[in-house]
Amino acid sequence: MMKKSLFTKLITTYFVILVISYSLVAVFLSQWFYNYSINEKASTLIKQGVIINDVVADYLHKRISKEKLQSQLTVIDKLLNARIWVVDKYGYVYGYSGDSKGYEKQITSKEFDEVINGSITIKRESFREVFSEPMLTIGVPIFVDGSVLSAVFLHAPLSEIQYALKKVYLVIWIAGFFATIISLFIIYYISERILIKPLSKINETAKAISKGEFEQRVDIKSDDEIGTLASSFNYMADTLKNLENMRRSFIADVSHELRSPMTSINGFISGMIDGTIPHDKWLKYLEVVHDEIKRLIRLINDLLDLASMESGELSLRIGTFDMNELIRQRVIKFEDKINKKKIEVSVILYDKKIKVKGDRDRIDQVLTNLMDNAIKFVNEGGKIEVKTEIKDDRVLVSVFNNGPPIPKDDIKYIWDRFHKGDKSRTKGGGTGLGLSIARQIINRHNQTIWVESGEKGTKFTFTLEIV
Repeated sequence: MMKKSLFTKLITTYFVILVISYSLVAVFLSQWFYNYSINEKASTLIKQGVIINDVVADYLHKRISKEKLQSQLTVIDKLLNARIWVVDKYGYVYGYSGDSKGYEKQITSKEFDEVINGSITIKRESFREVFSEPMLTIGVPIFVDGSVLSAVFLHAPLSEIQYALKKVYLVIWIAGFFATIISLFIIYYISERILIKPLSKINETAKAISKGEFEQRVDIKSDDEIGTLASSFNYMADTLKNLENMRRSFIADVSHELRSPMTSINGFISGMIDGTIPHDKWLKYLEVVHDEIKRLIRLINDLLDLASMESGELSLRIGTFDMNELIRQRVIKFEDKINKKKIEVSVILYDKKIKVKGDRDRIDQVLTNLMDNAIKFVNEGGKIEVKTEIKDDRVLVSVFNNGPPIPKDDIKYIWDRFHKGDKSRTKGGGTGLGLSIARQIINRHNQTIWVESGEKGTKFTFTLEIV
């Protein structure tokens, strides 16, 4: 399909450009050679006119006879293939070459007036009433003792010049034809090699990837735009492969997350029904079932939230609220988990109140996720710091824990949906949706969220607009 469209269009475009270019060059050269030949012929006739000046001067001084004059004019006629007239200052022809015999009349044309006034004239297709074909006419004044006493007109057929140029024209046009053909072959080869084949490879690889062959890559190395396209394509293929791996991992994780609570719920309820679990212990196991059901609901809600955010269907309820107060409430919410791990919590708030603009429930979701992760990944007896500070017209909210750092290879992927980092760090059995949802929420607020992780710990920071 590519060769029937792009390649054909390229070759057709190149062909049209070449034909136009070579045609213009051929026309220009043809016209140039024609004018050059005319000028060369005119120059030759003028030189002969100067020679005739001496012959006519001898005749007027009676050093040669009229027959001798006629004879010499005929010789020059045959040499140049030019009809020659010698005209006196009144316009009467008194000397002529062989084929002009019998033309003895007065000339009253404009050309004669110019010549008899001492000017050399070059005219094309003059004296049409005399000659049956177009002529190149050269008029040269005859000076005798410093005065113009006569004029000589030399008439050369233009057909002779045109006939001689036909071979030149033929060579020019044949050369242009072969140059066009050769250029097309070169363009065909270059286009096929540096454009069509690489694009075909990219197309074939794209089809293979679309069928699930994510290992396929384009092997094109060049420093031009095609090379850049190939590199971008391979980068896209790497991204698709990572997404596919994350998708498979997500399916496995979600399946596990769903299977575990569902298995527990099914086991406990079955035990109650068949009497395996005594009636006096039902309350204890019903609480476990209740916790598992809440865990399932959170997972499903996360999936629904992420789907609605990525599709752009999630609407925010923008308002104003006190960010510091929200932080205090979240710390209190996690009090049991904090005490259980004996975590030292520092809350550093800028001023007593900070009014911000945003969807309070969604920002609460972001803060809850970050604090939950901080508690989850900090060691027992570790430290967590929640801080607000003002920078320009933004409030920066940060959650820090001094737990193990995030591996460098995972940093660039932590915001991707379905991503789960080092399994040793994911003790809470998360699905890798929390940070992706947090980023989507912050992005919908037209704000920024980022992470810094090193030997001292990990800090997540996001911004909000101050009211």
